[in-house]
Amino acid sequence: MRALIIGVGQCGTKIADLFALVDFEALAINTSRGDLEYLKHVSQERRILIGESLTGGKGVNANPILGREAMKRDLPLVMRKIGSIIGYEDIDIFFLTFGFGGGTGAGGTPVLAEALKEEYPDSLVVAIGALPLKEEGIRPTINAAITIDKLSKIADSIIAIDNNKLKEGGDDISKAYERINYTIVERIASLLALVDVPGEQTLDASDLKFVLKAFGSFATVGYAKADAGKVKSLSRLIIKSFESEGLYLEANIESALYGLVAIHGPPEMLKAADIFEALNYLTNKIRGKQIFRGFYPDPREREVEVVTLLSGIYESKSIEDIIITAKQYAQSFMEAKEEAENKKKELLSGLPDFDDVYAKGGSELKGIPDGEYPDIEGISKRLRRERDD
Repeated sequence: MRALIIGVGQCGTKIADLFALVDFEALAINTSRGDLEYLKHVSQERRILIGESLTGGKGVNANPILGREAMKRDLPLVMRKIGSIIGYEDIDIFFLTFGFGGGTGAGGTPVLAEALKEEYPDSLVVAIGALPLKEEGIRPTINAAITIDKLSKIADSIIAIDNNKLKEGGDDISKAYERINYTIVERIASLLALVDVPGEQTLDASDLKFVLKAFGSFATVGYAKADAGKVKSLSRLIIKSFESEGLYLEANIESALYGLVAIHGPPEMLKAADIFEALNYLTNKIRGKQIFRGFYPDPREREVEVVTLLSGIYESKSIEDIIITAKQYAQSFMEAKEEAENKKKELLSGLPDFDDVYAKGGSELKGIPDGEYPDIEGISKRLRRERDD
């Protein structure tokens, strides 16, 4: 399977940079020259600065309108670069990594996703977006809600990563974001690395594409890992990967249409009875009842790793909280804006125009008694005489 990782914006390019570290094909797109220069693993020729005429290469300051316009203006450049990377080989999936709450990512990713769907109709376009932390405030929440709406009409699946589930309270903000990005890449790279790899039962590219072609709905990646010697129940470890503690998103997995489970570990640990007990449980739990599975016994491994992908999800508390908060704020803001406009109109109503107040020629005031205003003309003459003397 061939995938191209395209990072858009600060958050997205950092994630793409980590994918490049583990040898995935990656492209970085941003409106900030400084953020592009910060990257360590994406090669220079695969870094694209967009919107320079708008921002001077200084970013869009979390403004998705500018992010959208920057992507539109330089979309031909971006598509040419993508075409040169792809060459004559097919791409199975484009993974677009970005931050839902930012400006370049939130504004530019839907534009790029739509262009890719038109140019490469046989390839999937999957958005991998990080939802904003609650502490980031209302603006990222608004950006996230609108971007979710736009991408749901374009992308095949949206893998939403809830940063609030991944953060640790003791981390400072830079470490929290770094750990979140590493976590995203580790889990998704682990899944992609097992596709088309020989195993006891193999997941191929068509399986993954089938699961991710989910009509613009949400998907989530679950994960569980443990030292082989500490695993008392493989069935329990597998189930842990798709329960709340193992998922990236606060979601009702019973609403999922499709599932995919990959299990990798020492042969003696991958017992059929435990595996099928857990998979039967998951099959009965999700609405779509369709589970793809891959088993990868590896005598070199000393750990058991389980990666779960659930898609076709339409019920998610993480998403619902963002949408509801954005709607409430938008309604409140529009009411406040309307109230301010009405007060302004009320305050200024009844004022005459200049033509109603000043006489023709503009040298006198109509209806204002003499002596109430200084004699401007007289003062001017006196100042000229003093200057001449």
